[in-house]
Amino acid sequence: MDELLLELSARYCEPHRAYHNLRHIAEMLLQGRAFPLSAEQVMAVWFHDAIYDPKSRTNEADSAELARRALTRLGWNSARIELVAAIVLDSASHEPKRPESEPVLDLDLAVLAGKPDAYASYVAAVRCEYAFVAEPDWRKGRREWAQRMLARERLFLTEWGRGLEPAARRNLAGESTA
Repeated sequence: MDELLLELSARYCEPHRAYHNLRHIAEMLLQGRAFPLSAEQVMAVWFHDAIYDPKSRTNEADSAELARRALTRLGWNSARIELVAAIVLDSASHEPKRPESEPVLDLDLAVLAGKPDAYASYVAAVRCEYAFVAEPDWRKGRREWAQRMLARERLFLTEWGRGLEPAARRNLAGESTA
């Protein structure tokens, strides 16, 4: 397990990661203490952005496949492995197909509820990852993404996450009109 966590840590320290990095994972795990996370959910946190290329549309599928291979090598049974993979796949849309995904997805989106300066830092870090996108296209894409998020009935799925909803909606509203 130590070798796997070192491998995953190295992935999260890749130079193109300004937001989807080891700090993001550490924050999710720290905030995850609010839940009784299972070992499968903890591994889903570790794997959800393990493969990350901002130009790719298959990051979550690729990360789920990486989880399958790595956890098989560790001797996990197929049911546990498939649960980890399924949670990772749910992180693509942030729409859970199973209840085990809910706390992981809430932890992933918790950054949306940051104080204004923390939220601005998050947006700036994601912008760094998308430096290849022209500024007008970046602004348009971010605005549309924020509007899609705001159109959801709920951003967060757990009781813990519901406490983050007002702040997250305020932050997203600022982006949806920018």
